[in-house]
Amino acid sequence: MRSMSAKFTTLIFGMLLVVVSCDSTNSNSNNNTPPEIPPSESLKADFSGMQQAEKVKAKSAVESNFATALVAAGVMKVILDVNLVIPRTLISAAQNHDPEKIANGEWEWEYSTTVNQNNFGVRLTAQANGDSDATWRFFVTNSAANPPLENSLLFEGEATYDAESGSWTYYEPSSGEQVSVINWEVGEEERSLTLEVTSDRNDNFGDTIEYTVDGNIKTVIYTDASSGEISTLEFNSETHIGFIISPDYNNGEKSCWDEDLNNVACDS
Repeated sequence: MRSMSAKFTTLIFGMLLVVVSCDSTNSNSNNNTPPEIPPSESLKADFSGMQQAEKVKAKSAVESNFATALVAAGVMKVILDVNLVIPRTLISAAQNHDPEKIANGEWEWEYSTTVNQNNFGVRLTAQANGDSDATWRFFVTNSAANPPLENSLLFEGEATYDAESGSWTYYEPSSGEQVSVINWEVGEEERSLTLEVTSDRNDNFGDTIEYTVDGNIKTVIYTDASSGEISTLEFNSETHIGFIISPDYNNGEKSCWDEDLNNVACDS
């Protein structure tokens, strides 16, 4: 009996050592491997398909459903670009550089790039948070800015280690004021981005834009916080069919167009 008990105790002890060893390995598995830089698609809503469709097809009438949707998409693009162009350019440039490990589970990228004819020195840091995600911070230096920027935080975020989902917070680097918040997911066939404007510097405080891609279908939902009005656009990048729903157009009714961008009755 004593021998059996001893064997059992030894077995249990051995199993505990294995579990502890595995847990220790898992908890440190990302300390030596830098996380994948989130893709530029995490900061991008693409309206180019609509613009190209207009050039390829016969020019649509000024008051057509498609033309109205194209104007609405242009307004949304301006809001998105104000908040996303600079961060997107910086993150795209980071993909071409290798990091330096500066601490356990922490890496740093240093490089320079140009955005809208402005030269930025960039310091990007990534901090592993266990095995699941990482914290990203982009600091910029620009002596020509007014006031000059010196290692100022431009945007930061959290992302899964495989860079498939996360969030960004964008700041005014000279004042540190929060400008907008972005939540995103990027997959092989599906993608989503939701922007919320948290600053009133461009009179868009509280506005949100939800952009989703499901195969060839792109959908954008814009909520104007000042009026509470919601506008929805949908466009098929392959067939070019789509629709717009906007309180300021066609009495808020769903308004569709066909593959030739001509007005057509909606199916539902």
